[in-house]
Amino acid sequence: MPRLPVILGLLYVICCWGLNTVLVKIAIGYLNPLAFLSLRFLVMPPLAILLVWLAGERIHIEKRDLPLLILCSACGYGLYQYCWVVGLANTSAFASALLGSFAPLFTLAIVAISGHERVRGGRWSGAVVALVGIAIFEGLFSGRATFRVGDALTLLGAAIFAIYNVVSARLLGRYTPLSLLAITMCIGAVMIVPSGIPAIVHTDFARVPWQTWAIFAYAVFFPIVLTYPVWSWGITKIGAARVSLFSYLTPVVAGLISIPLLGAHIGGYQLLGAALCLGGMIVANLLGNVSLWTSRTLGVER
Repeated sequence: MPRLPVILGLLYVICCWGLNTVLVKIAIGYLNPLAFLSLRFLVMPPLAILLVWLAGERIHIEKRDLPLLILCSACGYGLYQYCWVVGLANTSAFASALLGSFAPLFTLAIVAISGHERVRGGRWSGAVVALVGIAIFEGLFSGRATFRVGDALTLLGAAIFAIYNVVSARLLGRYTPLSLLAITMCIGAVMIVPSGIPAIVHTDFARVPWQTWAIFAYAVFFPIVLTYPVWSWGITKIGAARVSLFSYLTPVVAGLISIPLLGAHIGGYQLLGAALCLGGMIVANLLGNVSLWTSRTLGVER
């Protein structure tokens, strides 16, 4: 089949993910980040279950998998989402998307240290280039060091999501991607929603503009329900390794969109650092055989 429809479909997914980061950054300026997060996770789990049902699948949980499922839920949603949304509230949308893309490199380190895979030197070289790119992006070599709390939380979130990648790879032998998504999202919601109740109670919803609710609807439907099936379809057509490369375009999209929507100013040193960072991650991904984090897992959910 022609690859153009697949490429266009994957670009649609990347644009949705990049736009989501920018839109959520706008929304949490009017609505408490924890309230936004909790409300989002009140709505998304039923939609994930609906997605399973529409695919003709069923959800079944084996007792022996409960510890791994809880860990997977905490790292994929419970802890990760806290780091992402609070981090986004305290950094730029561009930095959030860029630093969040470090999850594959953290996964690389985990599988290497744990002995799951033998990682070739070329991949480590790419990782080093990416780290140098981050240092340049943060202004370390230009006398403009601006490493913020939000940057640290976003990197921590990427590291936590890397654990999710490794753990979910073990579970995907017994669960379909859709059923695992629904199970872990439901468990993750139990971890997320209670902590947001105080923020919800103290929110004056009458003062929240309608645009924020439009963004909320987008954040509920697009990042998973209206993009995950397209992403999975792309993997079946051109393979996980090639599809995973498209995820590195997310920071580019977020950066470009943040200029008109957020009035963001991106300095020359930040562009250079971002280019080196993305280039290093692509090199690390390309060198060597297809690995567990590109062949069996999703892109970072936001």
